[in-house]
Amino acid sequence: MYLRRTILASVLFLSLFAAAQEAKKTLQPDDYKQWESLQAAAISNDGRWLTYVSAKVGGDNTLVVKNNDTPATWSTRGGSGAAFSDDSKWAAYIVTPQAPGAGGGPRPGGGGPRPGGGRRPGGPGGPTPAPTPGAPAPTAPTPPPTKLGLRNLSSGDEQVFEGVQRYQFLKGSKFLLAQSVRPATRTDGGTDLLVLNLETGDSLNLGNVVDAMPNNDGSLVALTIKSDSGLQAVQILNPATQSLKSLTGSKDDIYSVSWARKADVLVYMRGKSDEKKEGDLNSIVVVNGIAAGKPKATTLETVAREDFPVGTRAVEFSGARLNEDGTRVAFGSQTWADKKAPSAVERVPVEVWNSKDIQVMPRQKLTAAGDRRRTNLWVWDLATDHLNQVTKDPEESAQLIGNFDRALILDQKPYETAATDGFNYQDVYLADVARGSRTVLLKKTHNFPVISRKANYLAYFERKNWWLYDLRNDKKTNLTGSVKTSFENTEDDHTVPEKPAAGFPIWLADDAGLLVSDHYDVWLARTGTLGLTQLTNGAKDHQIHRFTDIEGDENGHNLNHPFYFRVLDERAKATGYFTCDATGKGAMLAMDNMAFNGLTKAKDADRVFFQMGSFEKSPNLFLTNIKFSAIKPETSTNPQQKDFLWGHTDLVPFKSRWGKELNGILIYPADYDPKKTYPMVTYIYERLSDGLHNYVNPVDWSAYNPQVLSQNGYFVFEPDIAYKGRMPGENAVDCLEPAVAAVLAMKVGVDPQRIGLMGHSWGAYQTAFVTSVSKIFKVGVAGAPLTELTSMYNTFYWNSGTSNQELLETGQGRLEVPFWDDPKTYMDNSPVWRSKTRIAPILITCGDKDGAVDYHQGMALYQTLRRMGKDCVLLIYADENHNFTKRPDQLDYAHRVRHYLDVYLKGAKPEPWVSDGVSYLKQSE
Repeated sequence: MYLRRTILASVLFLSLFAAAQEAKKTLQPDDYKQWESLQAAAISNDGRWLTYVSAKVGGDNTLVVKNNDTPATWSTRGGSGAAFSDDSKWAAYIVTPQAPGAGGGPRPGGGGPRPGGGRRPGGPGGPTPAPTPGAPAPTAPTPPPTKLGLRNLSSGDEQVFEGVQRYQFLKGSKFLLAQSVRPATRTDGGTDLLVLNLETGDSLNLGNVVDAMPNNDGSLVALTIKSDSGLQAVQILNPATQSLKSLTGSKDDIYSVSWARKADVLVYMRGKSDEKKEGDLNSIVVVNGIAAGKPKATTLETVAREDFPVGTRAVEFSGARLNEDGTRVAFGSQTWADKKAPSAVERVPVEVWNSKDIQVMPRQKLTAAGDRRRTNLWVWDLATDHLNQVTKDPEESAQLIGNFDRALILDQKPYETAATDGFNYQDVYLADVARGSRTVLLKKTHNFPVISRKANYLAYFERKNWWLYDLRNDKKTNLTGSVKTSFENTEDDHTVPEKPAAGFPIWLADDAGLLVSDHYDVWLARTGTLGLTQLTNGAKDHQIHRFTDIEGDENGHNLNHPFYFRVLDERAKATGYFTCDATGKGAMLAMDNMAFNGLTKAKDADRVFFQMGSFEKSPNLFLTNIKFSAIKPETSTNPQQKDFLWGHTDLVPFKSRWGKELNGILIYPADYDPKKTYPMVTYIYERLSDGLHNYVNPVDWSAYNPQVLSQNGYFVFEPDIAYKGRMPGENAVDCLEPAVAAVLAMKVGVDPQRIGLMGHSWGAYQTAFVTSVSKIFKVGVAGAPLTELTSMYNTFYWNSGTSNQELLETGQGRLEVPFWDDPKTYMDNSPVWRSKTRIAPILITCGDKDGAVDYHQGMALYQTLRRMGKDCVLLIYADENHNFTKRPDQLDYAHRVRHYLDVYLKGAKPEPWVSDGVSYLKQSE
C-alpha cells in the first residue's frame, strides 16, 4: 500500500538532507538537453526482449533493443517504429538519419499540441487540434531517405537496407517485406519491394510495387503494380516459392486491393477513364481459389444493370471491401458527373452565407473535400448476384454489421437546425440489407450503439443506464438498472441536457459480455445470463478503476483470462494495478505514490512490463510476472539528475466556495530551503491534480514548463477548477482564491505578496478574468486568451470551422444560453468588462493565425487596458496558430514569459519591451 506524504514529513526530509543538497546546483538551459523520456515501448512474444525509444530534449532519438535476461543491448540513433517478429527471433526498425544535435520524432515536455509539458490541456473547444506547421523554408534541404534496420536477436548481427520507407513481418516470421522510398522526382507509380527470407537470407526484389497486402495467414501477398509505362496489374506473390502470378494487367486503373479476413478471396476495383466524365467507370472484381492455384474471377459491371441506377458509378475513393467469409462486397456509389467545360465568364469570388445553413460556411469549407466524396452504400451478394442499396441518401451515415447482412443507419436530419447549441441528436435505425427494410432502434438519442465483436449485440447508453440489444431476437434489456449506482459521468459539469457515460463499454471476445463503468468501479455484464457482476470495489476508498487491455488480442479479452485495471486514488493521487477474475475475486498488485502506465503482457510468456515514475523519480520500464512478484528495472533514465537540485510535490486539498472538494499540485523550488520565502506561479487549466506524480522534463522552449520554473526558484501551483451554473469566470475565482489560501496555510515559504497566475487558451481566459477581479495575484500571463465573451460567441473556431456559439453554450464556456438571453452573465464573466478593477499587470500573447481563439480577443483586452492606463504587454507572433510550432518563436515566447514573471515576482530589472515598449522602427531593424 502507500503512505500519503504529510507537510511535516516533507519539511523533515528536506532538513535531514540539506547538507547533501548544498553540493548540488540548479539546472541551466544547457543542461536541459541531457534529459530523456521513454516512448514506443514493446515486448517480444517470448518476453525476452524489450524495445523503446529514448527521446532527448535536445532532439536526438535513440532506439534501444535489449535482452531482459542478459546484458545484450543495442542502440540505434534515429531509430523508430520497431517491431518484433512473431517467433521473437528478429527486430526491425526504421532509421531516420539525424544531424548532430537535431533529432526527429516527438519531443518530451511541451511545445506540442498541449502547452507546457505533456499534461497540459489544450484549447477551449475540447481536445486541441493538431498544430498548424509553419511554412517550410524554401531552401530547406531534402532530408536523406530513411533506412531499414534488421537485427538477428540471437547473434546480434544487424543488416541495414538503404532507402526503405516501410516494412512488415509476415505471419509465421519467415519473411519480411520492405518497401523502398519513392524518389523525390516522382509523384506517382510504384517502387521496389524487397522480399527477404529470414531463414535462408535469400531475397527477391520486385519493381513498380504500389502496395503489398498479405492475406490473413501471410502465405500470399497481393501486389498492386504500376509501371512507368502506365501498365497496372494485380499480382499474387508466394513468398515461400518466390513465384508470381498475375491476376490482371492492362492500362486500366487499379484500386482498393484487399483480402477477406477468413477466406481465400480477394477483391479489387478496375477503372476505365472516359474523357467526357469525371472519374473512372469502375468494375469490382472478386477472385476465389487463389491459394489452390485455380483463381476464378467474378466481375460486377454496374453499367446496364437493372438493380443499379442509371448514370451512377461505383467510386474508387470509397473502395471495395469484403465481409469476413468473402461472400459479400461493400462499395459506394455516386452520380457519374460530366466534365465541366471551361467557362468564358470570370467567376466572381463571393461566398453566400445564409442563416438557414445547417453547417456554418467555415465548417462547410473545411469539410468540402469529404462532402464531395459522400456516397450511397451498396452491398453486392455474390451468391445471388444481387445488389442491395443500404442508404438512400449520401447524407446518411451507415455502419455494416457482421456479415454485411445488417447495418446501423444514423439519421440526424429530423433534428438538424442552424440554431443549435452544439448538443445534437439523431435517430438510429437497424437495416436488413437484403430486404431493404429498416426498424427504429433509438429515437432522438445523443449516443451511438457499440457493436459487439461478433455482431450479435449492440450496447448503448440511454436514460442513465447501459442497455443491450440482442440482434438475433430484437430484444432490448436494461443491463444496469438493477444496481444502485450511476453510470453517468457524475463529474461532468458542462451545461448539457444529458451527462455522458462514465466510461466507454468494452466488448469481450466471442460476445461473452461487456465491461461498463461507473465513476469508481467496473462491472461485467454477461450476455448469456444478462447477469451483472461488480469486478472492483473502489468506491469505499475513492479509487477509480479502469480496465487495461494488457494482452492486446484483436479478438478481444477472453472472459476466462484475468482482468487488469489501472487504479487512481482520487484523493491521494496514488496509482497502481488491480487484477481479478470474472467473479470479482482478486488482489491489488501494486499501489504507490507513483505514476504507473503502459502495462503490457508478452503474448507467449508470463511476463509483463510497465512504466513507473514520479515527479522526483525519472520514469523507467520495469519487468515482472503477471502476479507482480518479481519486479526488476529494465532502464535507468536520466542518471544525471543526481547531480542537480530537484523539487518535489505535495497534494493540496481545498474546497471551492460552494463546497466542492478539489486538489492542487504544489511543486517546490529545486533549491528549496524551509527557512526562506519564494514567489509562486499558479498554472491553471480546469482539472490538473491527477498529474501529481508525473515527471516533467525541463524544456527551454516550453513557456509554461513547471520544471524550469522550479529550477528558477519558484513554487509552482496547479490547482483544480470546477464549475457550477453558468459563471465560468466567477467559478475560477471561487476555486483559486481558496486554493491559494490552502497553500499559504501550509506555511512552507510561499510569499503571499509574490504570487502570479498563468495559463493558455481556456486557462488564459481564466487568468485574464481572475487577475481582473482578485487581488491575490500580482501578475498574469495569458497565452491566446478569450477576453470578451459576446464577441467571442459570434466568431468561429477556425481550426475546425465550427461556431463558437456551441463552444460557449454547451462546451467549455458552460454559459448554456445565448448572450441575448442573459447579457449580464456574458459581461460579468468577460475580462474586458471587468478591467476597471484590474490591478495586476498582464502579458497577453497571440498568434496572428490563431484558429482557435481569434487573436482580436487578446487585442481587445490590450486596447481596453491601454485606454485605462493600466500595465499590459501584447505579443503577436506572425504566422502562428493556437500553439506555436516554430522553434524560434517558442524560445522567444518562453524567454519573455520567464522574464515578465521575474520582473514582477522577483524584482528583476525589466527589459525595454516590458518597461517602456519598443518602437516599430527599432523592432524592424
